[in-house]
Amino acid sequence: MQRTIIIFLSICTLTLASIAQDNAKKAYEIGLQAIEIMDQGKYDESIELLKKSKKLDPDNYLYPYEIGYAYFLKKDPKNAIKTLHKVIKMEGCNDQSFTLLGNIYDIEGDPDKAIEIYNLGLGRFPNSGRLHFESGNVLEVLKEYEKALAMWETGIEKEPIYPSNYYTTTIYYSKYTKERIWGVLYGEAFMNIERGSKRTEKISKTLYDAYLKSINIESDSSVNISFSKNMTMSLPTEGEKLKLPFSMSYELTMSVASVSAMEDGKVEIGSLHKIRKSFIEMWFDKKHNEVYPNLIFDWHKKLIDLGHFEAYNYWLFSKGNETEFNSWLEGNQSKFDDFISWYTENPLQISTESYFHRNKM
Repeated sequence: MQRTIIIFLSICTLTLASIAQDNAKKAYEIGLQAIEIMDQGKYDESIELLKKSKKLDPDNYLYPYEIGYAYFLKKDPKNAIKTLHKVIKMEGCNDQSFTLLGNIYDIEGDPDKAIEIYNLGLGRFPNSGRLHFESGNVLEVLKEYEKALAMWETGIEKEPIYPSNYYTTTIYYSKYTKERIWGVLYGEAFMNIERGSKRTEKISKTLYDAYLKSINIESDSSVNISFSKNMTMSLPTEGEKLKLPFSMSYELTMSVASVSAMEDGKVEIGSLHKIRKSFIEMWFDKKHNEVYPNLIFDWHKKLIDLGHFEAYNYWLFSKGNETEFNSWLEGNQSKFDDFISWYTENPLQISTESYFHRNKM
């Protein structure tokens, strides 16, 4: 009798598991159909299908999340918020659930509630670059600029491969501060993570303009470099060697590189290539790379050694001076094609263990 009961329970368990799998499969198929018609603007029909998916697979947060998103698209924030509040309490929901809910509060004119939701999300997903980015954006709108910048830079530290925090820090440092040194470095990291987008084009021009603002050729033997105004030095403790701030070593080396590489007395892509190449050669010759480990400069050294640095610089600054880039490309198409072919297979490797950040300098 006992053996019969055990066999019966085993059969029931297997049957229920099979039913659950079948329901999950049906829910998935209906969900795909719902998302397809949602993309066509048929929000009400999509919501009804997603409710069927939710009933078949009630523990899966994706279906109520999509329902909330559909309500958002049909401009029904009340139901979107109501739905998404349930989603963020579900097991397995991701950072995007908090992002969407916070964004809706922000759009509806409640930035404080938006930040509250982002913070809730960061409590569960402390390494989310997306949540740091969105929180920083709301803080910027509230004119809390220093807090916004801190949020974006923390986002870079927590999730170095997420591009948007680099994008906003690049804009901030390059356009609104005198610390353009961080803007050009963050911007270059961004362009190596997110390639081929409209934002990439914007950062290409931003970088070019930042270099033009920071390198002022006064004569064939005199140059004024202004990438940073922060030259604060900390006195070494007993037993430590004096270490110049990174920004100071950067500007000193850039000054020498700019004079030695400048021939025509103006800053363009071609002259920037010469300056940046000379800079890296001096930086490594003086072993500054050992004092200030820097992923971007290691990348430059690799490109120089492989013969791709010129093509890389013309790609990097192409939207800053499109006329010069196109002119160069006419005579260097094969060189550029070789670089792109290599670069596609060998991108800059950025990870949680290896990334650029101001605080690491």
